[in-house]
Amino acid sequence: MSVQLKWAVFDLDDTLYSAKCGIWLEIRERINAYMVDRLGVSESEVAEKREAYFREYGTSLAGLHREYPDIDTDEYLAYVHDVPYNEYLSRNVELEKNLDRLLMKKCVFTNSDRNHTDRVLSALGVKTHFEIIVDIYATKFINKPRAEAFGVLFEVLRAEPDECVLLDDQERNIKMARSLGMLTVHVKAVGDPDGIADIGVVNINEGVEWLREISGQ
Repeated sequence: MSVQLKWAVFDLDDTLYSAKCGIWLEIRERINAYMVDRLGVSESEVAEKREAYFREYGTSLAGLHREYPDIDTDEYLAYVHDVPYNEYLSRNVELEKNLDRLLMKKCVFTNSDRNHTDRVLSALGVKTHFEIIVDIYATKFINKPRAEAFGVLFEVLRAEPDECVLLDDQERNIKMARSLGMLTVHVKAVGDPDGIADIGVVNINEGVEWLREISGQ
């Protein structure tokens, strides 16, 4: 049976590419360096604090906004993403072909900023396939998995939740999307044994192929 969907909504990091490529190890080190050098966090505490921010607030930046309300967000994002993208990411021909065959509209929904998103999509060779990017600036720094961030997404897309499918690697984002009525694909959760999403897939290409199948393409 085919499903009527208008928008395929893709998370970016560790969804459209695997974080095992190493880029996030360097970004994490730059987050640590920023917290130590610019905010005065102790080197012995920085890694633990960064991880605590991510667990509690969804991103390190969201936690830093809470504890350091005067943080220069533009400076922070430029600093932590000052990495050589093309040393870690390369053109994904299979993904390019699969996105081209997927006829529904495509959007990136990310807790990062547009500059990082553009550089990732360009390195993967898939930037032209995405009509809209909803980044952390678009949501006014309200990040997934908060319902308000999804509200911005639906407003920007001019779509209802049941007209959209989310492909994401984070369980908390999947749970929120599903509670709001979105179809969900849990990337890197083969078979989704815990029933968190509508389906679990091993990688993004498998997820896109499943979407083509259920939408009758």
